[in-house]
Amino acid sequence: MIKHDNLNDNIYLLLVRIKLIRDTLLLDTDTRLFLEKTLADIDFINQVLGVLLGKLQANRQLIDRDELFSHLSELEWQFSQVLSEILNGSGCISASRMPEIRDTILKIRKSSLERRETIEIINENGADYPKEPVLSTSELNELLKDI
Repeated sequence: MIKHDNLNDNIYLLLVRIKLIRDTLLLDTDTRLFLEKTLADIDFINQVLGVLLGKLQANRQLIDRDELFSHLSELEWQFSQVLSEILNGSGCISASRMPEIRDTILKIRKSSLERRETIEIINENGADYPKEPVLSTSELNELLKDI
């Protein structure tokens, strides 16, 4: 069986970062102090979500794969909500107040939507990978060595 490489922890940490960005949008902060860091965090989250999706797609024998895809789907939804808040909101960091960030946020939102579509397709076609836990040859040998 393949271990899920701390994917749950990675997903959790990204969720915390997304909530931090959402809180930043709600507060009346000095935009000059937080804009660059917030945009860098958004870009970072976008990149890591792509990496996590790639890992899940590549590991068809992953333990709890369905559950991880579900968590990743929820994470993508949360991320898209934050991006929508930036595009349509009136907080300290918003595309309506700062049109120069609109194109960047739209590009990232497009990536997020594409990943969500990919996750939905994978969830719909879930039969293309084994549902039962899969043992590697070495794991099977280890289990059978005492017999």
